[in-house]
Amino acid sequence: MQRNRSRAEVLAGLTAAATVAAWPERTRAQPAPFRVGLIPIWDVAPFYAAEQQGYFTAENLTVTGQVVRGGAVGIPAMAGGTFDMVYSNGVSIVQAISRGIDLRIVIEGAPLGKAPPDPGALLKRKGDPYRTGADLQGKVVGVNALRDIQWMFVHAWIKATGGDPDKVQIVEIGLPAMLDTIKAKRVDAALVLDPFLTIGLGDPEIELLDWPLSKVYPNGATAFFVTTPEIAERRAADVRAFVRAYKRGVGWINANEGKDAFVALIADFTKISPDLIRRIKAPPANAEVFPNTLPQLTALMLQTGLLTANVDLRPKVFR
Repeated sequence: MQRNRSRAEVLAGLTAAATVAAWPERTRAQPAPFRVGLIPIWDVAPFYAAEQQGYFTAENLTVTGQVVRGGAVGIPAMAGGTFDMVYSNGVSIVQAISRGIDLRIVIEGAPLGKAPPDPGALLKRKGDPYRTGADLQGKVVGVNALRDIQWMFVHAWIKATGGDPDKVQIVEIGLPAMLDTIKAKRVDAALVLDPFLTIGLGDPEIELLDWPLSKVYPNGATAFFVTTPEIAERRAADVRAFVRAYKRGVGWINANEGKDAFVALIADFTKISPDLIRRIKAPPANAEVFPNTLPQLTALMLQTGLLTANVDLRPKVFR
């Protein structure tokens, strides 16, 4: 006959059971593999911090990051099963959803600020008289990709500052070549992103035209980590573990900005020189999703012709 347990034994048993119940289920199993498609830009620094500091390991995840050229490549690869999550610009994400590729938004990249300096700016040759979109009619402007998110900002800025975007020739130029292209007079202006923006602002032959990003898209979200509905449902615990680790990476980045360890981390995955990293003014890292600001992205896409029918992103946020 089983004896009655003492009150102390009962409490001890309840405490032990509660402790075990509080552990994520996977901590008692093998680490879960998690494959992530990345663009090696400043925005994803928290990923590399979480990897370096062991935050993914602490969540019992074996995370593998692989560089992709962008959302146009990464999203179809994820839909085909190559990745569990990818980082992509917002335009590619919305266009994929509009074409029937269902996605779930998991983490939002660093939003743009309300005011300059932005992570990108329109630059021109020193002394050229251009100040507005109206001034650029009949001129040539460079962007890193046509009909993508930077193209959208230029298109919207031209219209917002009195110009007709259809009367401006917008051409595609690789970011590393933009400053030389401006100086060689092959374009009259270009939307230049960091680290080339910081280099350009220090070049005596180059000067600022305007800050279009915060002007046409203040506090807007430009990129996100996304996953598929199947992964979001079947592996919800792993997605949440990734988010927890990434948020710790955000905390590390924001706490260490400018320090030697921070500079070394950024230099390692971006291949930017440490001296240049110290000069770049980057927005604070972020891991939250702000659903109420998501319609701002689709509204600008509709305005610039990148979207023909509205897409409501708010139901697509991973919960």
